[in-house]
Amino acid sequence: MDNKKTAEKMPFWQLLQNSKIEIPIIQRDYAQGRPEQIKVRERFLNTLHNTLEFSQGIELDFIYGSQVDDTMQPLDGQQRLTTLYLLHWYFAKKANLLSEFKKFFKNFSYETRISSREFCEALVSENIDIDHLQSTDKLSEIIIDRPWFFLSWKNDPTISAMLNMLDAIHHKFYNIEQGWQKLTDTKLIQFYHLDLDNFGLSDDLYIKMNARGKPLTTFENFKALLEKQISVDNWEEKSLIPTEKFAYKIDNTWTDLLWCFRDENDLFDDGFLQLISNIYLITRTKKENIQQISNEPTLLMPGMFDKNSFDYLVQTLDSYSRVDFKQLNSSLPMMKYLHFKDINYENFFELIVKSEGITYPQRVMFFAQTSYLNINAKFDSDNFADWMRVIRNVVNNSTIDNDESFIGALGLVRELAQGSNDIYKYLSENSVISKFASKQVEEEGLKAKTIIVSMDNKQPIHQLEDTKFCQGRIKFALDCLATFDPTQLNKIRTNVVEKYFNANDITNDIRRVLLTIGDNKFYYYWGSWLYALNQPKRCLIANTEDLKKSLSEYNYYLKELTQLLVDNHPAEVIADYQIPKDMPNWKKRLIQEPGLLEKSKQHYVAISRDDSRCWLIPLSRVANSDEGRLLCEEVI
Repeated sequence: MDNKKTAEKMPFWQLLQNSKIEIPIIQRDYAQGRPEQIKVRERFLNTLHNTLEFSQGIELDFIYGSQVDDTMQPLDGQQRLTTLYLLHWYFAKKANLLSEFKKFFKNFSYETRISSREFCEALVSENIDIDHLQSTDKLSEIIIDRPWFFLSWKNDPTISAMLNMLDAIHHKFYNIEQGWQKLTDTKLIQFYHLDLDNFGLSDDLYIKMNARGKPLTTFENFKALLEKQISVDNWEEKSLIPTEKFAYKIDNTWTDLLWCFRDENDLFDDGFLQLISNIYLITRTKKENIQQISNEPTLLMPGMFDKNSFDYLVQTLDSYSRVDFKQLNSSLPMMKYLHFKDINYENFFELIVKSEGITYPQRVMFFAQTSYLNINAKFDSDNFADWMRVIRNVVNNSTIDNDESFIGALGLVRELAQGSNDIYKYLSENSVISKFASKQVEEEGLKAKTIIVSMDNKQPIHQLEDTKFCQGRIKFALDCLATFDPTQLNKIRTNVVEKYFNANDITNDIRRVLLTIGDNKFYYYWGSWLYALNQPKRCLIANTEDLKKSLSEYNYYLKELTQLLVDNHPAEVIADYQIPKDMPNWKKRLIQEPGLLEKSKQHYVAISRDDSRCWLIPLSRVANSDEGRLLCEEVI
């Protein structure tokens, strides 16, 4: 059964015109506007803002509810509905259209408390002048200051949260043009409205979800609805014994798995929902829903799952329930070499459950870890570590910062996972179809073939990969070897990489050596314009990261630099260099005078168009004035 076929797709304004919306007493207070929910609020508002600003439609997926007479009572979705209501109210006020559409705005009401219901009525009926507000003003202060506002209302958590949300909306959407038209004349923001009566659900679901008499968490709502969907869509074999069914496992086996991640109140609901959301995301092969769920895991709805993604969810949770986490943790020593902000976790399962603001690269690493566990019945520490290392090298040396690149990375991992039990053997024998990070994948294949020839080659390759400078990319070093020699590779690591490249910046002596290599124009990798002198502006390598990434396009500079330094000190290289007769004098001076480059603190220079002189720029930029020009020291 496809739930979307039984649901009606619509924007909020259509729902509000068609039916009354009443948040029932059984529901908890409005939470998205609470001060402590700033991250949740900001992520959701950012998604809505980007949708309106760039006219890129989104789906907020399912809003579940039951129809009572002419009123829809939402079981799940009240947070999104309330925020959308306040957003529509705000733009209607800005457009002076609230009185015209008053009857429709009165269709929205909170029944959780009398004060909440009265406040919603007052928002629509009473006078609130917001025409003169600036973006930095607080809309809540205007409302609280009105004579009809009861000070006791400030103690109502729903009203307090609504006021806070209105301030956030005013600040975020103040400069959006034609907001009302975009919300009501288009279908940019839509969801699926699912009538639970038509879906075959009854009041027992409400009872089950509220049996404790406490406000429901988003996870509890999600779990109950997913269990019902499993039953309705027949996703589980009827022959399954009770302890193998989803409903049992999520309350027992998988609860045990998450128990160590509970908070001070013995709750782990947020972490569990975040885990399930990310398991859903790593099954994606298309961009649908990725951005919304990435920004806000609570937007995940059971209706987004199909049979395949449900089966993957069960398989993954089962795999993590079986694995020995001590063995898993000890196999991931390379975690510390990942340039992620979160490096204090033992494994990627823990990172996904506990970390805030999970990134696309982190999800890819979680997918790699999960793929190994799902595919390989027997856990082998060495094979797992090799597999994770290869994916780490790819992730570290590629850009994964949007939906498209994320899907590309998932596709590559999905393809390579077939050989995750012996990734070096797989890479040495198979061509990779995926085009994602093709250069790094090609390098991984080259290293794999070298390792397969002799396992003695594995350690020096890994040691070089694990340097701060390389972080998995060692192609420049391999290019320095006519034939692979582990001893020579170790010399490159100790005599060059660890000695000269492992700090945040290279020394000016290294820059002077670079000026002796090839055509002596390595600085052409970067170009701009210095208006103060009206001359081309170049960079003599900004930092070590610049040396690694930017010169990868000019590999012979980095290759020759490495070869020169393996057996020689920079001073020796410079002393042995035979300066060409046609070399400009300014360049000779930079090479021969050790202290000259110290005058360019951030390593920027201007070079005349006829190459006859250069100017040392003290910082990254100077003012376009006589004063700025005088700060630049001319070298002739």
